[in-house]
Amino acid sequence: MTALTELSDAELQDLVVQAGGKAFQARQVAHWLWKHGVTDYAQMRNVPARLRDALAAAHAVQASRVRHADLAEDGTEKLLVEFGDGETVECVIIPDGERTTLCISTQVGCPVGCVFCASGMFGVRRNLTAAEIAEQVLHARARLGEGRRLTNLVVMGMGEPMLNLDGLLPALRRIHDPDGIGMGARRITVSTSGYPRQMERFAAADPSYNLAVSLHAADDRLRKQLVPTATSPVAEIVAAAHRYFGQKGREVTYEVVLLDGKNDRPRDADAMIALLGQLPCTVNLIPWNPVEEIVAREGLRRPQTLRVDAFAAALRAGGLKVTVRRQRGADRSAACGQLRLRQSPPPAGAPAG
Repeated sequence: MTALTELSDAELQDLVVQAGGKAFQARQVAHWLWKHGVTDYAQMRNVPARLRDALAAAHAVQASRVRHADLAEDGTEKLLVEFGDGETVECVIIPDGERTTLCISTQVGCPVGCVFCASGMFGVRRNLTAAEIAEQVLHARARLGEGRRLTNLVVMGMGEPMLNLDGLLPALRRIHDPDGIGMGARRITVSTSGYPRQMERFAAADPSYNLAVSLHAADDRLRKQLVPTATSPVAEIVAAAHRYFGQKGREVTYEVVLLDGKNDRPRDADAMIALLGQLPCTVNLIPWNPVEEIVAREGLRRPQTLRVDAFAAALRAGGLKVTVRRQRGADRSAACGQLRLRQSPPPAGAPAG
C-alpha cells in the first residue's frame, strides 16, 4: 500500500481529484502530512470525511513507524524505524542545551564498510526512498517535549548519502520547503565518505546545504585500511570538497573517527595538517564508540582522552580549526548501527552486500 508521503505534490493532487476531492484539498492533506506529521486520517480535521475514507481505502498515511526507542541518561534518544518490507534503520535525537540535532539514515545498512562502524558490518540492503528519509524527521519531531524543536539535521547515520542522491535530494527539498517541514538549509549537513563525482552533483543542487567529509586519515594507505572500499585518493576527495566550498560558500567539515594507535599518532596529525592546513575548514574529531563485535574482530580501542587532546592540540598548532565531539548515549547503543544490530541481527553467514 503506497503511503501518501511517498507521493509528489502533483501526484497527491491527482489522487485527491480522482477520489472526488478538490485540487486545493491536496494542499490541505499535504499540510497535515508534513507540517503536523499526522499518522491517522482522522487527524485531518478540515478534510471531508468522504475524501479521507476514499484515500484511506488505498493508501497508508506514512511509509514507516518507530519500532523501538532507546533513551539514554543524557537525553539522547535512538529510534529504530521500520519500513513496510520489514527493513530497519536508525535515527538519533541529540539534545544539547537549546540545540536539538537529529541524525538520519539514507540506506538500509551501508556499502562503505568502515572497519570501525556497525552500520556496514553486513553491507547495504537497499536505498531508502525520499519519503523514508524525510519521515525520520517526522518521527523525531513527534517525540520532542513541549518547548523543544529540531534545530539541526545531520545526514550521517546509516548509509552513504552520495550513493542515494535520487532519494536524498527530494527528501531534503521536502525537509527544507517552507510548505513542507520547513528547516533552513544552513541547519542541514550531509556527510559523505568521499565520492567526488557525486559530490559535484550534490553541489549543483539547490539550496546550499552544509557538507561534511568522513576523512579519518590523510594518508591513502592508512585510509584504505580504515575504509576498505575507498577508491578515490584523499587529495581528490579534498579537492572536490574545496570546489564545493568555492561553489556554495559553505565551509567544509572533515570528520575523523579517532582509534587508539591507528590514526591518532603525531605523524597522523602532521599528515592532516599538510593536507588541510591551508584550507578554510573545520576538523571534527570523534573518539570511537566501541562496538563489541568490532572490538573482537578488529581489536580496535577508543583512544584515551589525553591522546585525543594531544591530537587536537597538534592540529590547532598547525593552523586548523578543531572541534571534539563528546560521547552521547553511551549507555544506549551509542555507536551508529548498534541498535539495529541488537534489535534486528542479520542471520549467521549473511553476505556483506
